[in-house]
Amino acid sequence: MYPGITILMTSWIDPEFLWLLGVFFMCFVKYAIAAGMALAHFANPTWGYVIATIGGIAAAFFWIFFGNWAQSKIVQYHLGGKRKNGKTTLDHPKRFSKKNRWLVKIKKNGGLPILCFISPISIGLAPGCLIAVGLESDRFKIWLYMSVSIAFWGLIIFGSKWFLVA
Repeated sequence: MYPGITILMTSWIDPEFLWLLGVFFMCFVKYAIAAGMALAHFANPTWGYVIATIGGIAAAFFWIFFGNWAQSKIVQYHLGGKRKNGKTTLDHPKRFSKKNRWLVKIKKNGGLPILCFISPISIGLAPGCLIAVGLESDRFKIWLYMSVSIAFWGLIIFGSKWFLVA
């Protein structure tokens, strides 16, 4: 394509709309960064809160209900050439490790509510949802806890701007 045609095709897209899409899709990767992007860019914190919260809840829905499929595709892509005798490196017997001990510690001390509370800010939505699916079989319960947690953290993050501006 010629550069002029590309410019004409993309000139109708509003930069604010691109920021909205960027914040929305960044929630799928890391909610805290997306909320920071929205906090820094949008003048109205309400608008940033709505976009980041909707993006976070949509990301939680995706990772809870389609996370196993996405995880298997990612593993299949990365381990395509690392097969031995028809088995991947993930087919090993389960052993105790620091990660397993950490999961057991979370499950004993607070379980699903604590994991859903800390995951949007600390480890991210994708790992938090995938770990939560391993701990709990009721996916709608996980989605409810994640949605409440995302809304809470959004109020904390964007509430600071509301109180500082007012």
